[in-house]
Amino acid sequence: MKYVYPAVFTWYEPEQVYIVTFPDADNWFTDGYSLNEAIEYATDVLNLMLWDAEECGDPIPKASKLEDIKLDDKNSFVQYIYADTELYKELLQLRKILDMKKRNKAKKFSKTA
Repeated sequence: MKYVYPAVFTWYEPEQVYIVTFPDADNWFTDGYSLNEAIEYATDVLNLMLWDAEECGDPIPKASKLEDIKLDDKNSFVQYIYADTELYKELLQLRKILDMKKRNKAKKFSKTA
């Protein structure tokens, strides 16, 4: 499935990091030392949490509209993050295959060494 959810990005000066939260779901959050990193990690978290909910049969929260998100911090902004859980599942399967190949290669190398 394809989804778009609003994410709130807040610059946290003491740690020099962007904190990212998803107002539509409890416990969906991440951070990043740069805005690019924060967006990348937010995309990964959103994909993971939605894929997990799909796999477990848990309810998928309804996404809010950007204009409905109220920001309490002057260091915050909101933007949509895109998720494609079908693509994410394929990436997870590919990672699993690559990890198995690495382990097999390491086993072959250790037997010859």
